[in-house]
Amino acid sequence: MRISGEAVLEAPVEQVWNAVLDPAVLVRTIPGCEQLKVTGENQYDMVVTAGVAAIRGTYTGTCELRDLQPHESLVLKAAGAGAPGTISADVKVSFAATDEGATLLTYEAVAVVGGMIGGVGQRMLTEVSKRLAGEFFSSINRAVSYTHLRAHETREDRGCRLGRVKKKGGG
Repeated sequence: MRISGEAVLEAPVEQVWNAVLDPAVLVRTIPGCEQLKVTGENQYDMVVTAGVAAIRGTYTGTCELRDLQPHESLVLKAAGAGAPGTISADVKVSFAATDEGATLLTYEAVAVVGGMIGGVGQRMLTEVSKRLAGEFFSSINRAVSYTHLRAHETREDRGCRLGRVKKKGGG
């Protein structure tokens, strides 16, 4: 099965790159991720709960980020198995700056699915995979946007956010 797509993330490439390489961000942003354990440099054991249609389950597996070209591209290699079946995927991810200072992230994935979940049908698997990718990138976007905004807030903004100060001019 092949899927591809893109997302615009509202932060500079360097910040998005750092977030994608940060296990603390990944565990919060990968849909269904229950556990992400560092086993080596950019290598993880993981536990993810996911499903397609009525077939849901928990998968244990590995994830590795490799072929890193800083701030340009990487390859995510993942494999997992659970009661509903098996999955392995290679995902090439590219990062590019936009004129507005955001990041255009594009991905191309090749996945092999086996077991009960493989019998669901490629069309449904493709749609679910795209939805999960969209959820992941939306979560990453929220994480980097929050960090980006916090890095650029003023002392007055910080006081307002914490409820300590009222913004001048009525805000």
